[in-house]
This record gives sequence, C-alpha cells and structure tokens, in this order.
Amino acid sequence: MSQPKKRGVSPKTIKWIWCAAFAPFALVAVMLLLTALGTFGRIPSFEELENPRSNLATEVYSEDGKVIGTFFVQNRSYVQYADLFPSDSTLRIRLDGREVPPIVAALISTEDVRFRNHSGIDIPSLARVAVKTLLLQNTSQGGGSTITQQLAKNLFPRDTARNRGRIARTAKLVTSKFKEWITALKLEYNYTKEEIAAMYLNTVEYGSNAYGIKSAAHTFFNKEPDELNVQEAAVLVGVVNAPTRYSPLRNYDNAVARRNLVLSRMAKAGALTRKQCDSISALPIVLNFNPVSHNAGTATYFREMLRLVMNAERPRRNQFYTEWDYDEAVREYENNPIYGWCHKNRKADGKPYDIYRDGLKIYTTIDSRMQAYAEQAVQRQLEKVIQPGMDRQYRQTRSIFVDATREERERIMRQAVRYSDRYREMKSAGFSAKEIEASFDKPCRMKIFTYGGDRDTLMTPRDSILHHKGIMRAAMVSVDPRTGHVKAYVGGPNFRYFKYDMAKQGKRQIGSTIKPF
Repeated sequence: MSQPKKRGVSPKTIKWIWCAAFAPFALVAVMLLLTALGTFGRIPSFEELENPRSNLATEVYSEDGKVIGTFFVQNRSYVQYADLFPSDSTLRIRLDGREVPPIVAALISTEDVRFRNHSGIDIPSLARVAVKTLLLQNTSQGGGSTITQQLAKNLFPRDTARNRGRIARTAKLVTSKFKEWITALKLEYNYTKEEIAAMYLNTVEYGSNAYGIKSAAHTFFNKEPDELNVQEAAVLVGVVNAPTRYSPLRNYDNAVARRNLVLSRMAKAGALTRKQCDSISALPIVLNFNPVSHNAGTATYFREMLRLVMNAERPRRNQFYTEWDYDEAVREYENNPIYGWCHKNRKADGKPYDIYRDGLKIYTTIDSRMQAYAEQAVQRQLEKVIQPGMDRQYRQTRSIFVDATREERERIMRQAVRYSDRYREMKSAGFSAKEIEASFDKPCRMKIFTYGGDRDTLMTPRDSILHHKGIMRAAMVSVDPRTGHVKAYVGGPNFRYFKYDMAKQGKRQIGSTIKPF
C-alpha cells in the first residue's frame, strides 16, 4: 500500500518568502550605501558639519553691555545649550532622569520623544510611518523625522524646486530623505545630544522675522532664552511647526490649541504632571511683542551711520569736488580702522566679512541710558518748542517755504518726488512718467508722522511729502571730552520717516559749529 504524499510549503517557496521579506531592508541598505557614496548628489562632509553655515545677525552692543540693534538677513543669534538653563532652579524640568531647560523639554516631548535613545534615525517611528502613513494613508501620524534629521534638513535644505513632475518630485524627496539619514548619522557622531538640541533651536524659524531661540524669545516675550517659563516654551515650540498658522499674533486661537497640544505631550512624556498641564493650559498667551526692525529701536541713526562706515569702500576721485576733499577722505579711510572694516578684514576662507550674515559682535562707546535720555530730550524739544513755532508760521503764511519763489518751491517738490520710494518703485516697475505723476495726486490710505505718534489718514502722496517737509528736525551728539568717545547720537526725529542723518550729513555754519567749544 502506497504512502500518501505529504502536503506542505516547498523549500523553494520558503526561500522566496524570505527573499520577499528581506528585499525592502536590502533595498534600503543599498540605497543608503549609494547615497553615502554620493550617487544621488553630494552630501555634507565632516568639515561642513563641524562648521555649519548659517545667516547670523550682527549684534551692536552699547558700552554698558546692552544690545542696541542688529544687522541681519535672518534675525538669528546662537546660544549654547548651557545658556538655555534658567537661573531659577524651580523652572527647570526633569525628563528621562535628566534636568533640562523648559524649551528643550517641550521640544523633545513634541518632536522626538525617543531623542535620547536613537542615533539619528528612529526605527519605531519609521515603522509607524510605513504602516499608518504609507499603507493606511493616515497622514496625521507625521513624517517620523527625528530632531537630528530635522536639523540636517535645516542646515542643508532640500532642493526640489526644479522638479515639477509628480514622479520626479517623489524621487527627489526619497533621495533627499536618504541624504538626511546619512547626515543625521554624521551629526550624531560629531555632536552630543545637548549640542544637537541647541543647534536645532538655533536654526529653526519662529515667525515674525525671528530665527533661532534667542531672537524668538526677544521678539515674542522680550526675554532671554533662560528666562522662558513652561508655557512660553510650549508656545515657541508649537509655532515652529507652522509659523503663520500658529502665530500667537495672527492666529491666537490656533496658537493656544497648539500650545496646549505641546503641554499635553509634555505630560505624556513625563515632563509635567497632568495637574500642571491642565492648570497651564487654562492660561492665556501673554506676549511682550518686540519685533526687530532696522527702522525701530534705540540709536537708529547711529546704527545706520555705523553700517555705512563699516561697509564703506575706498574713496574714488569722482565722488569729490576738490582734490583736497578726496585726499582727506583717503587719509581717513587708510588711518581709521573702522572705515571699510568689512572690506579691509578677511575671514579664514579669504572672503571679506558680511555684516548681515557673519554674526559679528560690534562693541561701541554708546551709553544706552544716555542714548535714551538724548532721544527723549530731542523729541521733547521738537514737540513742545520748535514744531509749534513752525506750525504758527504755516498758519500765518500758508506755506512751509518762506522767501522762496514759485520756481524754487516746484524744484524742491520735484526733487522730493524723485527721491521717494513710490517714485523709484513705480519707475522700476515700468510705469511712464505721466502715470507716476498722476499717482502722486491720487488720495490713498497711509501712515504719516506726527510728534503725537503715527497717524493713519487718507491723503495724496504729494500732500504727504508737503506734510513731512513741514516737520522740524534736529540732531544731538554727546562726546566725552576726555576720551572723544561718542556717548549718544541722535540724527533726527524718526528714522523710519526721515532717513537723512542731520548729525553726519547735515551742513552747519562755522559759527554754529564753534559755539560748543
């Protein structure tokens, strides 16, 4: 009697099953190897990772250690990890058995809860993305990027703008992801976890022209990073995800919801108790908004003068009327190390310094307290004494141009129109002279300067020029006679509206100049 044949899975089938199971892992390994070898484009070298380039704001310091202004393309300043710790120990948080600053606790709890346990790539998160995001099409689960991968993307942004097709865009995204994985592994090799967390906080955008945690803390709360409390840290970490959508200025309700989500994740991660989370979530977001602008802040005229002097190029003969003026300018340029400093000095790579991107720290002799008093004194004198006299003259004569002929008045106005931003912008946009002229006689909404504050009004651009021509101006420079150090510098009533620096550019009779001496 014959034996019945055994039924089962053949060895060949088992072999193919194992091959199919391991094929994705083998494909990923091959792709990683090819990426590391540069097949899909170059990846950052170890040297670049050790010295990552970033647009750092130049900070201008007063003699008493205050930051009185910045020059920037992106308003970004770096801080070290140790500088994030609050001096008040009660504000520090314990997470994963370590004491961390509130901003770091909020970041790890929200973006990468296993930050301390991986080497740049979080395998469980990738598995979650593969199942829930790719297979189940549940995009609410996020992309699975670690803090280190996000840092790699911030330091070395993806280049997908030129690939418009869906297939090409997807292929570019996949290769970019592999590059970020390799870069993340290199970052983990080069830096500690604390350094990576600080670098991430220093590189991200927080909205309102604030880049980096130091600028964000100053802009939104007028604080140093080590002064942020838990709820403020949660607001800033929440904003990073979408700076406009979660802006506490533009979309307050969204910002509150996002902050509370960050607090909830902090509680889930063990950084907060549930009671703490609930009590902080009930609080409103209280801002102390201080946007950074070249037109606002203290010592605006001094900062502009400093920028022009440090960026000055060697004088050319055709810039001067006389040979004597030219020789004096050349002598000043050659003997004064501040004139043309950015061109005279070179970085390690041989390139000149860029005052907007190289994160310089400029220490001046300005005393921030004396500067504040000087600005207040000029404002008060102009508002209470000088401007009322000008206003009385206008009421009596109905003209701001006293003893000027009609031709002279028209020449002054034509020159003012040509020097205006509106004229330059319309001319560069291709408008004809007739169209530009007509636009200056058409009423529109605008802000105008008054000594009582900015005023929203409806008037023609030509009338606004006449209005600002009627605003009296003054300058004030305070110098220490023992050292020659400039302690206060005021070039006009308001730098936003009046760029002309009366202190440096204004001409004076010799009689007025000699009076202080």
